Amino acid sequence: KKKMFFLTGPIPLAVGGGGGDFNCVLDAAMDKSSSGSMDNSRVAGAVGKEMEELGLVEVWRHRHPTSREYSFHSQVHDTFSRIDLVLLSSSLLCRVESCSYLPRSISDHSPLRVVMDFPEILPPDCRWRLNPHSLATEESVAEVGWLIDEYLVHNGPSSSTPDFVWEALKATLCGHFISHSVAYKKKHRAQVLNLELELRQTEMEDYKCHSAESRERVVRARHDLNMIFTSKAEEALMRTKSKYYARGDKAGKLLAWQLRKAELERLYQQESTLSGDPGVINKEFASYYSSLYTSESTFQVSLFLDALSIPALSEEDKIYIDHPISTGEIIAAVGELQSGK
Repeated sequence: KKKMFFLTGPIPLAVGGGGGDFNCVLDAAMDKSSSGSMDNSRVAGAVGKEMEELGLVEVWRHRHPTSREYSFHSQVHDTFSRIDLVLLSSSLLCRVESCSYLPRSISDHSPLRVVMDFPEILPPDCRWRLNPHSLATEESVAEVGWLIDEYLVHNGPSSSTPDFVWEALKATLCGHFISHSVAYKKKHRAQVLNLELELRQTEMEDYKCHSAESRERVVRARHDLNMIFTSKAEEALMRTKSKYYARGDKAGKLLAWQLRKAELERLYQQESTLSGDPGVINKEFASYYSSLYTSESTFQVSLFLDALSIPALSEEDKIYIDHPISTGEIIAAVGELQSGK
């Protein structure tokens, strides 16, 4: 069984390997587009040492020893680099069939696809389920209605028992939906492949030309591909009947929103009576906070503050602080900044 892995996030390092955004290049001469220093960083040296100790191999470079390709574009430094890596044990390299970077369509990093062969792993059993998107248009509903009418003309209740007719009708409709789904997937896959190929070609041109025109073509191709992926995500959300995807991982906000929907806004008044009137609720809140911050103490705060000796700036210090910043001070401050900032 072939397994295809898409690296779109960090994968914890295990005995067999790992991968993710290493935020450094292992070979500055081959994996960076800048013409600056070709010396490897200390992080790259540490990663290389760990790879040697654990017997790990960087898969993409192992399969493409002389190729140049990048997975990330830095907007700050306007450079390309290959920092998204997959490290595998040398004993697993024989199972790798392909390793390639995909276009940067959603993230600012290129996904890394690794195809491996695992013949001992059997594919999981899957059960067919109707895709609600198949009945999203009036044309598809009318087509299904026409198919049912045609079926009943040739397979009426007189031809067999009602339960057999019903089961056979479900099988016929299932075949109809599957055929339409396969045709739609083929068309959709071909469209995605064409856009990915176009985006990959424009990215390669951007690597070489590095001009505003090539960057604009990359952005335009990426937008077209994102529109297809967004539509695909909407279909998946409709199948899962999810309602909270827009709120992300903010569980507290989601819980409060759910409770607010389920329960009416109510408040106990001072007389222990429950009220849901918004005017009464606002009045109670105003009364509570006005009494909360009202002091009943007879202590004279001004007398206490007048007796304190509060430090104050001298006139000389005030003039020094208000003095304009000099050019020498600016140069000294810039010189203390980190390189590249």
